[in-house]
Amino acid sequence: MADLVYFITSDKIGSQDEELGQTLMKNFLLKLVQAYPKPTHILFVERGVKLLLPDYPALVALQNLQAQGVRLLACQTCLDYYGIKDQIAVGEVSNMLEIVETMTESEKVITI
Repeated sequence: MADLVYFITSDKIGSQDEELGQTLMKNFLLKLVQAYPKPTHILFVERGVKLLLPDYPALVALQNLQAQGVRLLACQTCLDYYGIKDQIAVGEVSNMLEIVETMTESEKVITI
């Protein structure tokens, strides 16, 4: 059973100021590397899949989380929608069934 899962639906936190929201998301991921306990999974849907691209400023944080055993799952439908499936630099291409099952089996899901 997964203990903690983050469900990321955007490339920013909040909806008021885009630049501030992107900075907040980057800082969140950078601090998540230092946090304990680690999530078992981070699920990326909608614009959240764009965080897995090579030019994302916190890519190193995501790579570190993956190296620490956190599974980074990206929605295939979302990747296809944005035409970036072959461009992600970290994480795994997944499907909605696996994403739903991961959420259902986890003790706690936090949506960002």
